Amino acid sequence: SSYWPETDLKTPVMERIAAQGIKFNQFRVNPLCAPTRASIITGTYSIYNGMWRGPSRPKSDESTGKFIKSDTRVVHDDVRMLPEFLKRGGYATGLFGKWHLGYDEDNVPNARGFDEFVGFLGGAHPYRWTKNSRIERNGQPLKSDKHYTDLFADEAIRFIEENREQPFFCYLAFNAVHGPLRTEKRDAASARSDWLKRYEDAGVDEPRRDYNAVMSHADDRVGDLLDILEKLDLTEETLVIYLSDNGGIGHTYPSNNGPLRGGKGEAWEGGIRVPAVMQWPGTIPAGTVSTADAVHFDLFATILDLAGIAIPKENGRVQVDGISLLDHLKSGAKVFIPDRYLFWDLFGKQGALKGPWKIVADTGNHNGDFLKAARNADSADFTLVNLEHDLGEKTNLASEHSEIYSDLKSRFVDWLRRAADYN
Repeated sequence: SSYWPETDLKTPVMERIAAQGIKFNQFRVNPLCAPTRASIITGTYSIYNGMWRGPSRPKSDESTGKFIKSDTRVVHDDVRMLPEFLKRGGYATGLFGKWHLGYDEDNVPNARGFDEFVGFLGGAHPYRWTKNSRIERNGQPLKSDKHYTDLFADEAIRFIEENREQPFFCYLAFNAVHGPLRTEKRDAASARSDWLKRYEDAGVDEPRRDYNAVMSHADDRVGDLLDILEKLDLTEETLVIYLSDNGGIGHTYPSNNGPLRGGKGEAWEGGIRVPAVMQWPGTIPAGTVSTADAVHFDLFATILDLAGIAIPKENGRVQVDGISLLDHLKSGAKVFIPDRYLFWDLFGKQGALKGPWKIVADTGNHNGDFLKAARNADSADFTLVNLEHDLGEKTNLASEHSEIYSDLKSRFVDWLRRAADYN
């Protein structure tokens, strides 16, 4: 709600964190959840680390019942994940909620550096227990009568309380507001009745009411985490990062990306520019607003830097592209991050950015063949926009600024070609 003041969605805790710390106005991620998570947790581009879209569907060994390791769409074996680095640095590590970065025994959370995991492995899950539920605790089935937003928040709070005397990394990955949610074709609500009443009283109709109620309750529970940090006298010792993993999806659920064009699954700003706020009282000046082009993989580098762990130049054989935002945070956004080219690809939904200039195109699904993707992009006509003057990406300036267009496009095609070396 601090990003779009006219919205009917209320997220007072996100506003609170922004007021106590920093609000990023141009923070970008991938337009899909799993690739974003793969970049956050490895510091690398998702099309380089193997997770160029969601992980391959799991297949089971008939004799053992265990999931078989996929040879496509899985984070490469030699790429280490953030909790693996932090664990070696003396941190307790916990994940509560959605994983969606692998199913086989080598790629579940406990095998990838998390001491504790309560959540689900896949991309989507109902918000309440059913006979088909896949909620687990460290690999074992877990049945709970709680709404899963509450289960994940409660487990995160327990983890913080139990590890208050040592450094900890608590990764709370709500499935809110992922589907299933109420739609015109689905009458069942995913929010509780008391959460829904809050928006019914505000005059918000269904199905938007269910969407808002689920999101606002997740926001409320983030507030409970802030409260427990305060109670344990850990507020000034803890960096809190709160963001979305992709833009709102407009064609399935009643999300609202404000003035941004497009949504989840697309390289327009509505798919990749997300709310992102951070607080670290006493370190990040309150009320800071950043216009830096910060991105998902910068969180990997920032957290390692904070923890006093060297940021590797390569993760496995993949170049680490994330840069630490720590000086930017501490200075109240007065220390600028380096100007750089940034790139996106989600099976042909493509974009490249430098400063206010951005190109966007849909060049067709390449199904993970990145040499094909490069050929398609090389022959495609992209739209060139200037975001400083055209946030809604409505005006194509390619013919007027041919040098900028050619520079962005040639660099993007080279970026795609390099992906073929990693896959």
